Amino acid sequence: MDRPPNPPPGRVTAAFTGLAVAVTLGYVLGSAPVRNGLMLLTGLLAAVAIAVGLRRHRVTAQGPCRLAIIALALLSVTNTAWLVTSLTPGSGPPPDILVIPPLFGGYVFLLAASLAIVLRHAPRDTSGTLDAAVWGIALAAPVWEFLFRPRLLHLGVTLFGQFLVLTQLLVLLGICGSLLRVSRSSPGPARASLRFLYLALGFTILGIALVNLGNPAEKSQLPALLFAVGYLALGAAGLHPSVKHLSEPAVRAQPATPRFQLGRLGAALLLIPLSGGLAQLFGQPADGLLLTIAPLLSIPLVLIRIAKLRQALIHQATHDELTGLVNRRHLFTVMQTAIAAHADGSPGDLGLIYCDLNGFKPVNDEHGHEAGDAILRSTARRLAETVHPGDVVARIGGDEFLIFGTSTDPVSVRALADRVARAVAMPVTWSGRTLRVTAAIGTVTWTDRRVVPPDELLAAADARMYEHKRSRSDRAA
Repeated sequence: MDRPPNPPPGRVTAAFTGLAVAVTLGYVLGSAPVRNGLMLLTGLLAAVAIAVGLRRHRVTAQGPCRLAIIALALLSVTNTAWLVTSLTPGSGPPPDILVIPPLFGGYVFLLAASLAIVLRHAPRDTSGTLDAAVWGIALAAPVWEFLFRPRLLHLGVTLFGQFLVLTQLLVLLGICGSLLRVSRSSPGPARASLRFLYLALGFTILGIALVNLGNPAEKSQLPALLFAVGYLALGAAGLHPSVKHLSEPAVRAQPATPRFQLGRLGAALLLIPLSGGLAQLFGQPADGLLLTIAPLLSIPLVLIRIAKLRQALIHQATHDELTGLVNRRHLFTVMQTAIAAHADGSPGDLGLIYCDLNGFKPVNDEHGHEAGDAILRSTARRLAETVHPGDVVARIGGDEFLIFGTSTDPVSVRALADRVARAVAMPVTWSGRTLRVTAAIGTVTWTDRRVVPPDELLAAADARMYEHKRSRSDRAA
């Protein structure tokens, strides 16, 4: 069955504006139960809008949106509790057990959703965006300690209430830091959804500030309205057609050399205990709440940061920096494992294709190394697109490539070599010029059930590649 057409971007914006106006009128004219009902309704509408956006725009990477839906569902539990109490005459605020856990969980899932987006759009290396999230949490520490906490203590807010405000502040500023970093590298088609996300964050942070720093007598209406409009903005971000570009992984360049900026990250982590423990210098108790919650949110990000660094270092050690292909050292490790398994009786034969580029040096000499790099990157991409699933493509030298496959046979190896030769011979466009190289290819199919060093297979394929070169030279003469 055909799906309904995607809503035009302008229609989403118009719907958001109309709903925001309607909710504003409801808050201005309605009673407390009406306002609580609107709060619950806007959260549910946002969740439905995101779910509809996933389906209508055929979003394949649904993780961030699903996390946002879970967050809205948890926040709706709290909103339901407030609605029920407002409808019950003489009842006070809802129990903390119905407010604190779902609110905390909701904001944690919102942070997870933002990080899922960040990791898809981070430029080259995700380290900068993770650092930005940590810095957002760290900067929230002095804001809490010197603005929010004194005010809450003056108003006599309970420890549970302080916990709630602190969690909201830490999570929202962490999201702001990461998404601001994403906006620097996000492609144009994703900008509209990002703008709606910024609106959602801005309204929510402003609402939290008014609730906790404003006049208690004026708390009931405007902050809640800001939260409700923030929900609608989040739903508009999920319903807008650009959510597909925001949620799905962006095409990345090869990872750059990883940089672990220990000084900056350390300064961010130090800001939290400095803010929380500063009161002790003046004879006051340290802020145990900040010293507990902020590390619980920031340390997992730091651990992810270290894990990403480790992955980048492993990739750098096992792959060629220019083309992203496996390097010689890692290829030999793969070959040793496959040769041992083959000797133990694994099905099929082993195949090795040695590919050397003819005409590469003249291109390099005439047009420069940038043209040569374009040839190498193009060749690497074409080889990776030509081989069978499970084959390993490696660059082992300047213009030398290897393709190693398991569970193959001589006919398949020869057919693959022919496809490789045709792929390499296709012209490469660079700076308005057409560059051409060809491939000299040597193939080896290993059928013996004995263990040999990878160098032996490489030497055999190398010898056949040079035979191919000589035969072409003889025919040309």
